[in-house]
Amino acid sequence: MRVAYHPEVHQVLLISNERAGSVSARTKEVITKALQADFKLEAVDTTGRDHATELAQDAVDRGFDAVLVFGGDGTVNEAAQGVVATDVALGILPGGSTNVMARSLGIPRDPVEATAYMASRLRSDTYRRVGVGRVNARYFLFSAGMGLDAEVVRRVEADPEGKRKSADWTFVFNAFSAAFTDYRGEEPQITVEVDGREPYQTLLSVCCNARPFTYFKRFAVDVCPESSLDKRLDFFGLDRITTWTIPRVVWAIFISRNHVNWKHGRYDSDVPGASWRASRPMPVQVDGDYIGEWDRAAVRYVPDALSLLG
Repeated sequence: MRVAYHPEVHQVLLISNERAGSVSARTKEVITKALQADFKLEAVDTTGRDHATELAQDAVDRGFDAVLVFGGDGTVNEAAQGVVATDVALGILPGGSTNVMARSLGIPRDPVEATAYMASRLRSDTYRRVGVGRVNARYFLFSAGMGLDAEVVRRVEADPEGKRKSADWTFVFNAFSAAFTDYRGEEPQITVEVDGREPYQTLLSVCCNARPFTYFKRFAVDVCPESSLDKRLDFFGLDRITTWTIPRVVWAIFISRNHVNWKHGRYDSDVPGASWRASRPMPVQVDGDYIGEWDRAAVRYVPDALSLLG
């Protein structure tokens, strides 16, 4: 990771997702007026899935200097697809229910305060050039996964009302439900082959490009505790889930971090990539966004790929 300096930023695109957990018309109005005071701003709302990608790509094509995203991690991920491998900077204004990437970067959780934070970096033309991960053709900023973790994401997305009321507890409920009903006692169905190492089988494979994996309220959930934006990719897998394993997993990712050394766990840190092959189509997620069921995928590290404000 390095700090670099852009020419003075003039054109900024603000992408807002009105369906995100903490996005409101009033807050968006305050943010828009604040940014208009310093920058040539264009503000637009997303209308559906992947629309943020189209908007970000259009901003690149039209010579914008930065794209700011007011929404959750899924909207940030979509916008990143359009600006990776370009010089257009990406900034985050937290508007979702969890806001993993914004919080991991130390961006203020209040979106108005985050706007001032982003504006100061735009005025000083400061950004961080970081690497990203890629699952087949889909980029991710902090995590991707196949198996149990992606199944939990799928279930949470299928319950938008529960997510709106209490995203943290909805995630926990679905994590326990999926683990006990679909994965407890099951044989591993995913073969993971980390570059240059012997393949192994697992029930889930989580890949992290940054930490934490997610948050439960103010607590970091560290599935890959050694991962960092300064390094390549980390992978964690678990080949057995039992009634007694589940509470151990919860304790480890919140407190002890010792799951990386378990007999039934596998942890690989700072590697360039791996392949996932499943015996049947399995759920896949990127940055907490469910993207479907796949039976195979190539996971790669893409260095020096994104100009990130924050």
